[in-house]
Amino acid sequence: MKSFAMKALLGAASVAGLLASTGAAFADDASGWGTVSAAVTVQSDYRFRGISQNNREVAPQATINWSLDGGWYAGVWASKTNWTAVPAAPGVNFPGTPSYELDIYGGKHFDLGGYDLNVEAYYYSYPDYNHTLGGAVIGVGPVVDASYFEGIFQLSHSFGNLSLTATGAVSPEFTLGGGTGGYIGGTASYPLTDWLSISANVGHQWVELAPTDYTHFDIGLSATYRHFVLDVRANGTDLNGAGCGFYMITKNACTTGVVATLTYNIPDLFNL
Repeated sequence: MKSFAMKALLGAASVAGLLASTGAAFADDASGWGTVSAAVTVQSDYRFRGISQNNREVAPQATINWSLDGGWYAGVWASKTNWTAVPAAPGVNFPGTPSYELDIYGGKHFDLGGYDLNVEAYYYSYPDYNHTLGGAVIGVGPVVDASYFEGIFQLSHSFGNLSLTATGAVSPEFTLGGGTGGYIGGTASYPLTDWLSISANVGHQWVELAPTDYTHFDIGLSATYRHFVLDVRANGTDLNGAGCGFYMITKNACTTGVVATLTYNIPDLFNL
């Protein structure tokens, strides 16, 4: 788990970035009251900013995104989670930790002369997190909240076929009493063919009460066939076992691993 609860891909390997990209992709197509799109995903290991959120197990995920004229968008995203490999009893998750994540987000894209600025409010929530049990177990007091808010800012631009995105995020109170948090990252993607592309992410996370900040990275290939996207990439962090223990009880959650993600996109679920 997270000794504070880290969630994403802010990128193809970090789910939050996928959501922002979804907003960008459909914003231009929205008309009237907008377009509602959706996607269902199966991930071999749900990683957010390099750290496994589901004990390196398969995670089903889904999202619904509403895009409006003028670059506005909003949506929800959900995933199975498992923050620890130390069950309270056979088949029972660690006391207090949530079994799923349900996020709410919204924002707007601004056209800055060929650059896209995405300003997003993102709320990471864990509805079945037990505040009392979870707080007592991790030793941060009897009542702490796993859910938290981030303000996310992304600036994107394409140089020919090469697309670059810079991301910054700030949280006034990170999850499980972690204090203020900050994040910076970058994404690069390049199409190899009309159906295959390569992309990479790198980012750095700070949390006020963490014993150390850390850097994560990933690189992989994405293949597209009709509404399907298969993404396979290597993920990793520079955290050792002790450092990982602050962010997630399962200390192998931060080691390098290969993640496969299969997504089915529904670009026009409702056209309002």
